[in-house]
Amino acid sequence: MIQRWRAWLAGAVSGGLQVVALAPWEGIQSPHCWSALAWMAWIPVAAHLVPLGNRGGFPFQTGCVMGLVFWLGTIYWIAHATLSGMLALAVPLILIHGMWAWLFARLAGRWSSGNGVWLALVGAAAWVALEWFKAWPLGGFQWNYAAVSQFKNPALIQVAAWTGVYGVSFLVLYVNLSLWLAWRRWGKYGVFHGEFFSAALLAVWCLVVGNRHLNGMQHYAGEGIDLKIALVQPNIPQEVKYQVISRKEQQERLWRLTLGTASFSPDLVIWPETALVRGPSMDPDQRARLQDLARRIQAPLFFGAVDMVDSPEKTENGARPAPLCYNAAMWMDKDGVPQPAYHKLHLVPFGEYVPGGRRLRWLRRIAPIQGRFSPGREPVLFEARGIKFGPLICFEDTIPWLSRQLCLRGADALVNLTNDAWFKESPGAAMHAANAVFRAIENRRPMIRCSNSGLTCVVDADGRVLSFHQPFVEGVLKVTPQIGRQRPVSFYATHGDWFPLLCGLVVVFGAWGFRKSPS
Repeated sequence: MIQRWRAWLAGAVSGGLQVVALAPWEGIQSPHCWSALAWMAWIPVAAHLVPLGNRGGFPFQTGCVMGLVFWLGTIYWIAHATLSGMLALAVPLILIHGMWAWLFARLAGRWSSGNGVWLALVGAAAWVALEWFKAWPLGGFQWNYAAVSQFKNPALIQVAAWTGVYGVSFLVLYVNLSLWLAWRRWGKYGVFHGEFFSAALLAVWCLVVGNRHLNGMQHYAGEGIDLKIALVQPNIPQEVKYQVISRKEQQERLWRLTLGTASFSPDLVIWPETALVRGPSMDPDQRARLQDLARRIQAPLFFGAVDMVDSPEKTENGARPAPLCYNAAMWMDKDGVPQPAYHKLHLVPFGEYVPGGRRLRWLRRIAPIQGRFSPGREPVLFEARGIKFGPLICFEDTIPWLSRQLCLRGADALVNLTNDAWFKESPGAAMHAANAVFRAIENRRPMIRCSNSGLTCVVDADGRVLSFHQPFVEGVLKVTPQIGRQRPVSFYATHGDWFPLLCGLVVVFGAWGFRKSPS
């Protein structure tokens, strides 16, 4: 029993180390000193899972303890918006940690001391396969992969352009498991074996390849367009955002900040997600004001708004149902001519819709937004000065496949409109930006993020934060990034999630191959 309690304690320690390694406590651009902990965070739990082997459900429980500490430590801020939604989200994520621990313990229980490299390989592949799997239930929560702890190490994470974020997660887990196995064998034989050298070789190879890419990107200088972009961060508290009495004041703030960009002569002005609670389709007077604003600053407006559209369906008696409500990104050119809107494709469970809410109406009570949003039908691109922008709303910049779709359709840059004011002044906004960094690398496209309150910033195509506005402060970030036109997309953007699928095959064959008893 004491051994089991030690294993559970080790799970808690591993989960805590992962929290500290991941959370950007020091800010988005300062050196990420704590990220080094990620390279040893899984060692305590791995060391205690092997003795447990196939002992009932204790390895699974140990993994769940690790997941409990990790997820409550990294998504606790969701409780500012919905406590029940946060708990409902945490449960399946915790269980996935338990599944990995159970699988690794069973593999280690069959491990022969001569197969340490193979055990580390299969253990890391199992983690990656489960990270990929968690992207699918209920639309998935593609957030806080093991790789995200390294978002401030640009050379190391360039491998994501070939493998996606999953390749960096694999590296982190492989190094953890290899170091533990190497130490275990060193203690027994007094020398390091293949586990240590294979991990070191893989990490050095990623660093060399990454540095060569970063140093070689200078040949892109002179290509593309220097685009003047004004990112408006109004910093409107969530408590008043949907109050009718404060909407006029909110709009006046947006207009004032936007008119202040006139001396910058922007090529594009961007407002954040749901900057307008009532979009131009719902308010003709507001549409006229927006058109006048675009003409006055002589720049296109790209803004988030709630959009209402008549339903194409009809009821049995021929009447149309209530209009559909969308979380939208809208575009108006410099002459005030509106363009087709983008309607958010990936809605947030328990935030913008409630899974099963139509049948189980009581579930709607846990959603922070009482209305129901509908998902959009397809991606949409916007264009300014020949540059095509792919819009993403809110957490959509954490979803690899959605960014890939936009880039394969011809997007030269990704634009995220978000509103992290839901989560107060917590690390949630910085974590959101840290996850988004990998979408830039995966597609070799810059990421432009405009937030109501959180982190407004520009990330280049190599995942480096070029500039940002002070979080939770009203203002405008004026930037002139160079954006290339019709540059080739990355290997990952072209071929998709081949790496996690390969990891799944490695796990299947690895489980079949571990048939020897421990020596």
